[in-house]
Amino acid sequence: MAARTSRPAAWTRFRHGEFECTVVSDGILEMGPARDNFPEADPAEIDALLERHYLPADKVRLHQNLLIVDTGRQLVLFDTGVGRSPDLGRGFFGPQTGQAVASMRAAGFEPADIDVVAITHAHPDHCWGLVDEKDQPLYPNARIVVSDTDFVHWTDLSRVDTAPNQHMKDHYVGANRNLLAYGDRVVRVGDGYEVAPGITATATPGHSPGHLVYRIESGGQTMVCWGDLCHHYVILLQHPEWRFQFDYDGPAATAQRKRIYDLVESERHAVFAYHFPFPGLGHLKRDGDGYAWLPTDLELDLPQTRKDTSA
Repeated sequence: MAARTSRPAAWTRFRHGEFECTVVSDGILEMGPARDNFPEADPAEIDALLERHYLPADKVRLHQNLLIVDTGRQLVLFDTGVGRSPDLGRGFFGPQTGQAVASMRAAGFEPADIDVVAITHAHPDHCWGLVDEKDQPLYPNARIVVSDTDFVHWTDLSRVDTAPNQHMKDHYVGANRNLLAYGDRVVRVGDGYEVAPGITATATPGHSPGHLVYRIESGGQTMVCWGDLCHHYVILLQHPEWRFQFDYDGPAATAQRKRIYDLVESERHAVFAYHFPFPGLGHLKRDGDGYAWLPTDLELDLPQTRKDTSA
């Protein structure tokens, strides 16, 4: 009898135009009560919203979905997860995180295969997986694409002394450790930068000073890889005005959410959402004053059946 497992595989594949795309999981972040993570929401209202969607109000669970796009010429990885560092990485976020490399290998990739790592922003769960447990570059053949604004802001260790708490101090230390490990292989970019043919960065500052989303275009199809533009598939789609606790500039983050929501819905673009339920692929549909999440139906790799020879 084959070994049984209680969980689905931590990777999957789909096609986007001519590109082959693979999603690998870095694990799940346990964020505590929703009312603590979205401080501008009325606690009773946010609890009721989650209850209507069959979700617990006492803990927000955010997936970490990493996207690998095979363009035919390059492998482009979008974001890296929290990493496995014993202090600033898996040791900081818990044992169920830091699974990116194991998931990647299960999907048939090695870190050395990656040509480009495109970072949406330099927060811990997006760039701390650039180095290994010994703080050495984990992607030895890759160039690292990150916004110039985020690089300058988050690698500046002079900001540690004025950070409001230890968690924010660690943001700067971790970004500095991970990004500077790559030296001149870090490419600091802005709005409109072409990462690879068909993949373009779009500036969406707000959640982070230099937050980027990436347009991935192939075969007449567009998919928007949106990082932390939106963290939760119910809360911030129904209420884009409810600031997430780690938004750097709340009003700017809200404005960018509304702008990109309108773009992907009106243009019928696909969305790849880093923190949505695995694998994070779907579309938006207007729903009253907000939006609803429509997950994409992925094809299954079904086992081959033997021919019926009884006839």
